[in-house]
Amino acid sequence: MSVDNKDRTIIEDRNVLRLNNAESNKLTRECLTTALMQLMKEKPIDKITITELVKRSGVSRTAFYRNYSSKEDILEYAREEITNLTNEFLAKPELKEDSYLWFKECFKIVQEHAEVIRTILDANLPFGHFWENRSLIDTLYPAGNHMNRYLNRAMVAAFQRVLCLWVEEGMTESIEEMAAFCNSVFREKPIMK
Repeated sequence: MSVDNKDRTIIEDRNVLRLNNAESNKLTRECLTTALMQLMKEKPIDKITITELVKRSGVSRTAFYRNYSSKEDILEYAREEITNLTNEFLAKPELKEDSYLWFKECFKIVQEHAEVIRTILDANLPFGHFWENRSLIDTLYPAGNHMNRYLNRAMVAAFQRVLCLWVEEGMTESIEEMAAFCNSVFREKPIMK
């Protein structure tokens, strides 16, 4: 969300009347995330104060500390949201049958959240552990021994780097091109005994 008038806050732009606690906390986190993304376009994260962050977002300092302990926590929360969204479709059985579809959906999610991902990368904050608990590689190639688990982790790291590089370089290739590329690269995995 962009703010045309810098005097208006994110929360004012939302024109919110009354929300329950869960909705209020979600809105607070969204406003703080949007405000941080905007401020990080103007200066590095270490130069952004909590005062200007809460002022830009339109939430109170108390609301900030009720949700986060630091500015970096906001980016971690945003990363977790993308991870959770990605993991949701990993559980779909049809994706075990069609790895191209999985890659395509993954690149689509990354493209939809590219601004947040780029901001995290630009701030030199780690985006690693994108799929901490589950991965395509584990879904397609269950690891039966330690050597296969090592191989799976290496493949996951390679795929994460491809995703980050695609975002860093402006996503010039289409989602379909990237899905086809990854599908061909990761289609066959050697089995370690």
